[in-house]
Amino acid sequence: MALEGLTLKPSCTIPETSEFKLDRVPSETQPRPCYRVVMKKGKDGWIVVKCLDVKGAISQGKDKNEALRNIIEAISAILEDVKGESPEFSVFVVEEK
Repeated sequence: MALEGLTLKPSCTIPETSEFKLDRVPSETQPRPCYRVVMKKGKDGWIVVKCLDVKGAISQGKDKNEALRNIIEAISAILEDVKGESPEFSVFVVEEK
């Protein structure tokens, strides 16, 4: 059976009067940067966090959540100082023992 000239019709259509709209994602979206973060417990019990990709980004916290919030704030501040803006980013956390 040849498939040439075969026209596929949608099985479901949305009326033009519908309030439902699809948001189109631009085809040229930039990926969000991801920074590597090392987290370890200090001798005093505090969690020390250091970003391997942003020079000078180091912080600490009483627990993992506080330490992670603090390093994200530190990375944002350094990026804003260096680049003039703080774009959205992700962190990849590695825990050392």
